[in-house]
Amino acid sequence: MKRARPYAAHLGGVSGFVLRSFSRFGRVAPLAIAFAIMLPFALAIATQAAAQHSGAASSAPPPPAGNGALTVRILHRANPAEAAGISIALYALSSDGTPGFAAGETNAEGVFTFTGISTDPGIVYLVGAHFQQIPFGQRVTFAAGETEAQVEIEVLAPTDRTAGVAIEELRIRIDWMGDRIVLREILRISNAGDRVIQLPAKDRSRSIVARRLGPSADDFSAGSGSIGAGLALEEGQVRFWGPLYPGEQRVEYQYSLPIPAEGRSLRVPVELTQSAARIVVVAGTGGLEIRGPKLIASSDLRSDSGPSRKAWARAGLAAGEVFEIDLTLPESRRDPTLLSIPRTDVWIELDDTRLTASVDIQIEVEPGAPVAGSPDAPLLHVSIPKGATLQGVAPETEALGLIPTGDPAKGKVGFDIVGPIGPGTTSLAYSYSMPARPEGVQLEMDFPGDVQTLNVLIADTGLAIDSSRLHRLRPFRSGTRNYLHREAFHIARGEIVDLSLVPLGATGLPQSVSIALAITAAAAGAFFLFAPLRITTRDVIVRESRLDRIQAERELIYSAIRDLDHDFETAKLEEDDYTKMRDGLRRQAIELLRSEREAAAQEGQQAEPTGPAQITSVAATSEPRTGAYCPSCGGSVTASWRFCSHCGGDLNPAEEASG
Repeated sequence: MKRARPYAAHLGGVSGFVLRSFSRFGRVAPLAIAFAIMLPFALAIATQAAAQHSGAASSAPPPPAGNGALTVRILHRANPAEAAGISIALYALSSDGTPGFAAGETNAEGVFTFTGISTDPGIVYLVGAHFQQIPFGQRVTFAAGETEAQVEIEVLAPTDRTAGVAIEELRIRIDWMGDRIVLREILRISNAGDRVIQLPAKDRSRSIVARRLGPSADDFSAGSGSIGAGLALEEGQVRFWGPLYPGEQRVEYQYSLPIPAEGRSLRVPVELTQSAARIVVVAGTGGLEIRGPKLIASSDLRSDSGPSRKAWARAGLAAGEVFEIDLTLPESRRDPTLLSIPRTDVWIELDDTRLTASVDIQIEVEPGAPVAGSPDAPLLHVSIPKGATLQGVAPETEALGLIPTGDPAKGKVGFDIVGPIGPGTTSLAYSYSMPARPEGVQLEMDFPGDVQTLNVLIADTGLAIDSSRLHRLRPFRSGTRNYLHREAFHIARGEIVDLSLVPLGATGLPQSVSIALAITAAAAGAFFLFAPLRITTRDVIVRESRLDRIQAERELIYSAIRDLDHDFETAKLEEDDYTKMRDGLRRQAIELLRSEREAAAQEGQQAEPTGPAQITSVAATSEPRTGAYCPSCGGSVTASWRFCSHCGGDLNPAEEASG
């Protein structure tokens, strides 16, 4: 039977821990949040990968390229000679959350320089050194205009003496996920000494600190904020062997406990092998009732990335003292039809090698108690496109009760949502990537329920877009990026939404040449379409087709103007080229308007109306039709207008205007 496991425990590789926050039409968490999540993890995993020349981090792409140089100097005050031959890792975190990785080794002077990297001040570099199996590191950024940066990292020989270690706080967050509760705990530990404490890995009789859990504890995993590998669940105890650096440090982990089948209440034991100054309990799921000896309600905890949460605290817990938390789950509903998806946004970026998609599904739950499912009957099933790799999930999504599904070996991955999901609007946000070829990528998307409105927003890097389900909207700018916008309505659950993305440069031709060829092809197509009408010898066909032909040619010109405007708005054309090409198209449109008026007048004289419908048709031609766009500025107009509301131009120009 499937179990509601915390999804972060199943995400492999460095990119698996890039947890992104989403908002409506927003895409990535603030850099400070991402950095707070990534720093300890990057220092631990990246430096270990550098030392072993393998592992998760080594599969990450290189840092962004540029003309910068970052020099790393290792200091070992007790024995300077040991600064040589130390593995160095460089982890780059761009402002959009994209990671990059590089590694090296110090020379005889304890120095290594990373060259050819970007100097963008928005990129945070995490520099890590691996000394005697202990990671050390610092954060580095380039100042504006700076091309060289230096950083010094002092490494310390470890000690196994634990004197001066104290637990300042144990914080427990409780989340209800399906048939289990998930507990995320943070131990704030202080080290009053001036050396790193690291106990021998082979000596399991000792630990810096230990936290006893119940025998039913399962699904243990170290949190992203824990440094090093000296943390594990053994024989019902969470044990920490180090490294513990001088000062204060957080040790994070999580585990789950089953919910009794016969009720909604359970007890959570809390016991430490040494005293703690403070215990804090946080209700991660709204509606949880929490009680315990000496446990007093405190101020709600507020967060920039989520709602405020109820919290309780008590002062002090003696070594070996058992403290029990009485937990009662709120009432819930088991009806998945109470969920709807009014909106889904998909943000897509494509480069030469990879497509990255960030998905934000807005779930609406009808008022009342939370809606919950089970591992056997999940509320929603999210599938990732075939061949894609899940990059991460937003913290708010992780709290919805995720169960991994599919077979990565077969290119099929996804997850079930078992809840609970509270009333109102909840964001289900995740990110995935898939390989892309120079000639483009074909993407097939489906969604876990009926979607009322689907927005697909594609970073415009010069792409030809095709889809049988999505229709085109005007592009828009967000920050420094241009986005192409596609939209669809009433997407059924499981319906495939196809999307083809082909770089314009895939033809090997310059963009201006491609555009010119496209316009030439359109004109040639119009010629071959209407050429048979020109050579017919039947007067009646000539009389009936000439006006239609002119109108069709004019619509082609208007379409070309719209495409040209779009290419200019999305920075695919230089202003000079755009102005020349648009002026030429405008002159053609004015000439066609003049010809259209003449043809309409001729038809009005030659036609012999015999019925009301024909009389109406002839009368309608007494004022030339202008179509939906102004021939001067291209703005949208109404056919009955005489002057454009945008530029004031005459919508029925005189013959001499054509010159």
